[in-house]
Amino acid sequence: MGIYSYTIDELKESEKFLKSIQWDLSPKAFIAPGHSEHKTEHGEAEKAILRYMLYVDLLDNKPTVMIMKIRGGSSATAGCIEDVPEDLLKEALSCKAEECASGMYPLTDKLMDWLKKELGIS
Repeated sequence: MGIYSYTIDELKESEKFLKSIQWDLSPKAFIAPGHSEHKTEHGEAEKAILRYMLYVDLLDNKPTVMIMKIRGGSSATAGCIEDVPEDLLKEALSCKAEECASGMYPLTDKLMDWLKKELGIS
């Protein structure tokens, strides 16, 4: 079973996806103990909140933006994003070792800015 590839246009059509991207969640923070306990504004753990984390990984030896679907204590790869500029992806692979986790690379500021622009997020 392969990983589904989404185009930017497909993702732009999903308001639920766009509103659920957690831009400040890095792979390192994701694997840290307690990451699943997303807090409400009142400090309570909210297990039912659906969130998405974007990160860079190697898919068939090619750097790719991956989409991780997170709900409570469970997570799963939801797909990947097509047509991301290769130079931005390669730059993400050169992160400092302490910023990467389990083969997952965080988005660089340039890559995050490009994604937000393409997805129509301000």
